[in-house]
Amino acid sequence: MNKIITAVLGAGLLVSALAPAASAVASADPTRDAHIQLTAARTQGETEAVGFIWLNCPGRSGQDHPRTREACADLHTAHGDFARLPGQDTAICSNDASPVTVTAHGTYQGRQVHWERTFDSDCELTLATGPVFDF
Repeated sequence: MNKIITAVLGAGLLVSALAPAASAVASADPTRDAHIQLTAARTQGETEAVGFIWLNCPGRSGQDHPRTREACADLHTAHGDFARLPGQDTAICSNDASPVTVTAHGTYQGRQVHWERTFDSDCELTLATGPVFDF
């Protein structure tokens, strides 16, 4: 009888120990449902150029956003808050100071995302947002 009780208790402990690991695997990718349209409008003199792209997390490199993996990692670090993106410490910049307005609209972990900001230059944009608007 003791062997049966020990076997049952051992199996119960094993299931209890594995349950947190299983839930951790299920939630390992917190950006699973990120689907966000990014736009960038650059004004140079009288001309405005507008570009847009989709950022899907997770995504495959080479599809949609050119730096999907890095952009999704930064979005995860910022908990989906574009104002809290880690950005970059350095950037290669020219002396051109053309304003660029960027937007983000879509969903992140089921929440609606609507964000817009104007930067004085592409350099300032890169320093503030890193690879997210690098398209």
